[in-house]
Amino acid sequence: MLRKGFAALIFFLIPVMVVAGCGRKPPEAADTQESVPVKVDRVTARDLAEYRIFPGTVEAAGQVTVTAKMSGRVEAVLVKAGEKVKAGQVLVRLEQQDVKSQVDQAKAGYEAALANYNKINSQLEQEVQRLESALKQAEENYKNTAQNYERMSGLYQDGAISKREFEGIELQYKIAKEQYESARVQLEMTKEKAVPGTVAAAKAQVEQAKAALSAAQSALESTLITAPIDGVVGAVDVKVGQLITPGIPVATLGNTGSMVVKINVSEDVINSVKTGQKVEVAIEAAGVNLEGTVTSVSPYKDARTGTYPVEVNISGAGETVKPGMFARVKLAVATYPKVLAVPEECVLTKGEDKIIYLVEGGKAKAVKVVTGPTVDGFTVIREGLEEGLEIVVEGQEYLDDGAPVEVVGKEEGK
Repeated sequence: MLRKGFAALIFFLIPVMVVAGCGRKPPEAADTQESVPVKVDRVTARDLAEYRIFPGTVEAAGQVTVTAKMSGRVEAVLVKAGEKVKAGQVLVRLEQQDVKSQVDQAKAGYEAALANYNKINSQLEQEVQRLESALKQAEENYKNTAQNYERMSGLYQDGAISKREFEGIELQYKIAKEQYESARVQLEMTKEKAVPGTVAAAKAQVEQAKAALSAAQSALESTLITAPIDGVVGAVDVKVGQLITPGIPVATLGNTGSMVVKINVSEDVINSVKTGQKVEVAIEAAGVNLEGTVTSVSPYKDARTGTYPVEVNISGAGETVKPGMFARVKLAVATYPKVLAVPEECVLTKGEDKIIYLVEGGKAKAVKVVTGPTVDGFTVIREGLEEGLEIVVEGQEYLDDGAPVEVVGKEEGK
């Protein structure tokens, strides 16, 4: 029985010893975890800017397209591409013979209407003078007759003259009075109605003829298509003998000494674009990279493109830059001044947390951070870091919290 009990005890202890032996580290293996080589850098505040590139087209400053104002056939092209012109200089002349005939006819009609107006004025003036003279004469006759009538009326009442004689005097008085009233009414009607109406009608004919003459003269002027500004001719789009209509482009003008790039900016960033803002402009065809200045930002959206027109000045671009060339404008659409930011690869995601590793006492320390936008390879750190702390910038993907590290280098100026 004793031997059987000992055997059972041995059977029980063997598994326990095996298990205990598996969990014990060999003395030489303890505390031999290898350090992870890393590079570090100090957290600093920096200015960041988010950029976007917009395609655009180079134009001469103040570039305009000159168009025809009337229909006609081109009689002469007086300038060539590349030629400097002054404002008002004739670029293209249309045929003028028919238009000159219209001017002559309109001028004759105006002169005739003006002569008729002057004639009517003169005749009406003479008629008024005649009526005034007649009224004056009738008034004198009426006064004399009235005085005689009053005197004879007294004599008649005294029986000094017969009734027949008195009736003759009375008839003369009545006739004189009627003649006076008639002359007065005729003069008043002539002055108040006849003269103004007749003069107004004649004047209206003059104004109508004058408008026709002005229209004809304007048409004659429109046969001369002139430069609206000082500049250089970029292109001449018509030929001698060509029939053109209003609105047809004739030539392009601009100031090639001062170039601009026109771009279209989307609504999500238009409020960040300001006049005076400096931008980078790349023009591959000319092989140049220039600094430009935003000179205008339209407050209105272009209905055709759904974007906002923006103009960038690139004065001093040089002769290699030509109107019509393709350009790329690098525009800062968001700025983050004096923010704590780290290289974006330093920020690791573990579960729902954002982690950055510090180095403290030769070991890695995981720190949870709150991040902002990533701009130009740097991630803004809103919470969790302070300026001056050393963070791991290389080797962080091999670390765990508390792992031993060996600093093998520091980033310079990153």
